[in-house]
Amino acid sequence: MAYPNAEDYVRAVQQPERVFRVPALRKAVFELHPLFGIPMPASGNVAVVFKANMAGEDTALRFFIRDDASSRERYAALGRHFADRGIDDCVAHPTWIDQAISINGATWPMVQMSWVDGRTLDAYVGHLAGTGNVGGLVCLAETWRGLIARLQAADFAHGDLQHGNVLIDTSSTLRLVDFDGSWIAAFHGGAPPKETGHPNYQRTGREWGKWMDTFPGLVIYTALLALSRRPESWAELHNGENILFSAEDFDPPFRTRTWQFLAGLRDAEVDHAAERLMRACDPTWQAGNTLESLLDGRPRVEVPAQRKTIEATPFPGVAAQTDRGTPWWERAGGTASAAGTPGPRAPSGVAAPPPTASAMPPPPPKQAPGTATTPASPSFAGAGPAQPWYQPPGQGPRPHPAPRPPAHQRSGRAVALLVLAIAVLILILVLATA
Repeated sequence: MAYPNAEDYVRAVQQPERVFRVPALRKAVFELHPLFGIPMPASGNVAVVFKANMAGEDTALRFFIRDDASSRERYAALGRHFADRGIDDCVAHPTWIDQAISINGATWPMVQMSWVDGRTLDAYVGHLAGTGNVGGLVCLAETWRGLIARLQAADFAHGDLQHGNVLIDTSSTLRLVDFDGSWIAAFHGGAPPKETGHPNYQRTGREWGKWMDTFPGLVIYTALLALSRRPESWAELHNGENILFSAEDFDPPFRTRTWQFLAGLRDAEVDHAAERLMRACDPTWQAGNTLESLLDGRPRVEVPAQRKTIEATPFPGVAAQTDRGTPWWERAGGTASAAGTPGPRAPSGVAAPPPTASAMPPPPPKQAPGTATTPASPSFAGAGPAQPWYQPPGQGPRPHPAPRPPAHQRSGRAVALLVLAIAVLILILVLATA
C-alpha cells in the first residue's frame, strides 16, 4: 500500500484523538495557519513536518510520504550514535515511532524531533548580509568550520548539508535536521540511501560514506568567507536555492559570476579556500579526509602598509591561461590532490585587512504566515522568492536554477504565485472540511 500524501496527513492531524495510536500524540496541539485555521506542514521530498505542542513543549512531527525513506533500525542507530559521541546538541534529536498514525485503513510510522526555534541557514545569512554584519559572517564561517570538524571527529556524515537542513536557534547555535541520508559506522557496508543531496552543494559522482560532508562543508565555508568580505553580493548571487554557489559552478572552466566574484575579492584566505574547492571539483578527486585537513596550511595574510588599487585578476580558469600552468580539466590523464601542493594561484594582494569576527547575533524573529512584508519589516528569507515557514524549499535533487528574471517580471510572477498558493490552500480547506 502506498504511503499517504501530504494532503492525507493534513486532513488526519486535524483529529489527533482519532488518528493517533500513541496516547501522548492524541493530546498534541498543532500549530495552525492564521488565515485558514488548519495545520500546514513543511513539505520535503520524502516527508512532511508539522509543528505541535505536546505537554507544554514544542515538537516536530515528521511523517513519510515514501516507503524507501528510512527505517526504525536506522533511526535507532543514529540516536545511539548521537548520544555516545556527544553530538546531541548539534542535531534535532530524532525518535522513531512505529504505528504512530492511522490513515486509509493502515498504520504508519513517524519520527518525532525536538523543535528548533530558529531560522534556516540561508535566512540567517541573508539577514547578516542584508544588515552588513561582516563580523557576524566571519564568526559564522569559523563556527561552521568548527561544527564540521566536530561531526567528522565523531564519525558522522550528514549526507545532505545544505541551507534548508541547517538551523540557527535563538542561542545562535547551529543545529542539523533531516538524517535520511546520513552515515555512521554502523551503516558501513549497507546499501546507500536514495537521497544524494542538494545539487547546489554536491559534486558529480559523490560517494556515500564517511567523508561525503567534506565537499559541501567546503562549499558553505567558502561562501561564508566570501560574503564576509563583500556582503552586498548576496543579493546578486543568491537565487533562493543556495548560499553562494550553484551546481554549474562546480564544472570547468570556472568562468561563472561566482568565480569572478571570488577572484575580484583579492583576499588571501578566500583565495585559499576557493582554490581547494576548485581542486575538489576534479572528477578524480577523492573525499578521503576531513575538511580541516583540506584547509590545513591557511596562508598568512599580509596587509600592505598603504592601501593599493590593484586590477582584479581572476582565478585560474576564469580567464585565458597564460603562464599559470595547465588546469586539470585540460591535462591528459592529470589528477588533482585533495590536500596536496597548491596549484597555480592568482596574485593575492590584499587591499584591506580581513574583517574581525564578532559574536553571532541571534536570528531575526520569524514573520507570521499570511502577513505582508513591508519595507519596515523585511523578509529574512533571503533575496530570492520569500518562503514562509510552512513552505521551505523541497529536499533532494533539483534541476539547475534558471537565471533570475528582471525585477518587474519577478514581481508579476510573485503575484501570480501568491494567487495560485491561496487557491490551493482554499482547496485543501474545502477538502479538509468536506
